[in-house]
Amino acid sequence: MESLVLVPANALDAATQIIETAESRGVRLRLLGGLAFKRLCPSAFDPRYVRENKDIDLMGRRQDSRNIMKIMETLGYKPRELFNKLNMGQRLIYYDMGNSRRVDLFLDEFVMCHKFNFKESILAGMYTLPITQLLMTKLQVVQKTEKEYKDLVVAFHDFDVVSAGGGIRGDEIADLCSKDWGIYTTFWKSLDALESWCREREVPDMELVLARVGKLKSVMESTPKSFGWKMRAKIGEKTQWYELPDSDGDAMLH
Repeated sequence: MESLVLVPANALDAATQIIETAESRGVRLRLLGGLAFKRLCPSAFDPRYVRENKDIDLMGRRQDSRNIMKIMETLGYKPRELFNKLNMGQRLIYYDMGNSRRVDLFLDEFVMCHKFNFKESILAGMYTLPITQLLMTKLQVVQKTEKEYKDLVVAFHDFDVVSAGGGIRGDEIADLCSKDWGIYTTFWKSLDALESWCREREVPDMELVLARVGKLKSVMESTPKSFGWKMRAKIGEKTQWYELPDSDGDAMLH
């Protein structure tokens, strides 16, 4: 049965429609990816940082899988049938055929180069995951492109690193890193690379951004490390500590 709902052409509007429809049915979905930074960070609209956000990435709860599927199909999104059957409970993919747009839904866990459980984080934010968790999804990318650097810059530009309140929770990131050498190493390399990227491009308000990056690194470095962290550190980079996500063979359905 065809949906009578008109899906907005603007990706952020379309994401908002999905989230609000789900909320009205007792299902919580929250944005991640580039659109989430656009929703949270005024600097994301600065012409120097603006980037295309064609697709939609959302976080949901595994317990809501079947309701999420009903909501997406009610709104007229076309499921990627085989992928969804094979990955139900972990991840779902839908397509907005009219706007040539993909919607990726992660359930409980965000799994790319590293794995993060964001089930509780879904309960905290309004429309998006909190900035701390959004930052993690960008810092965990091993092979970064311009879009990751732009999202990281606007996050550090618009949010300070804090130990309480609504900024980038340095204590949360440091606590996670203190238990996992692999995540610590990827995050540290990402922050180093971000510093270099900012200096090479002489980004606006660079000193502010670099100061906040330095503050996060300081908290990460000073937080005591677990026994497991120290044992893994002895092996170091001789053994790969991250995954490179496989291409899921995506192609817009016809």
